[in-house]
Amino acid sequence: MGLSLALVLAAEPASASGGDRVRLAFENADIQAVIAEVARLTGTTFLFDPARVKGKITVLAAGDVSPAQALKLLRSALALHGHVLVARPEGTWIVPAHEVAGPGFVVRVIRLTYADADDVAFTLGWVAPPGVRIVPFHPTNSIVISGHTAGVERMLDMFRSP
Repeated sequence: MGLSLALVLAAEPASASGGDRVRLAFENADIQAVIAEVARLTGTTFLFDPARVKGKITVLAAGDVSPAQALKLLRSALALHGHVLVARPEGTWIVPAHEVAGPGFVVRVIRLTYADADDVAFTLGWVAPPGVRIVPFHPTNSIVISGHTAGVERMLDMFRSP
């Protein structure tokens, strides 16, 4: 059985300083095309198995974004599809989250009705336990909370009624 590997390289980042801002709008796009564009914008080398990292995703930024913000948006979109970015000397690997984090790692999505996802993610980021990541998901006005089970549950308790 053979193993295939996709390597997405960017010859030059759009901006080494991160000062250039670009429009990032992908609706129901091939996930590998989105990865290739973020690689081009950031100058990041992404490595992944194309048989495992496939499908369609939507990444819509409200306005122009910096290369660093584009990378954060990609990270959030990949988390919703069960993948994480793992930095290694040879490049940034895109792998299934369950293979990296072990059994104590969870991802929860909370859809918000009366609050803005950016505001809630920013605020909760200040009180999140170490190892817990909170990011907004704009298309559904949701927040994605990921990390070790105990920390995520502690964050979810803030949303539960007494």
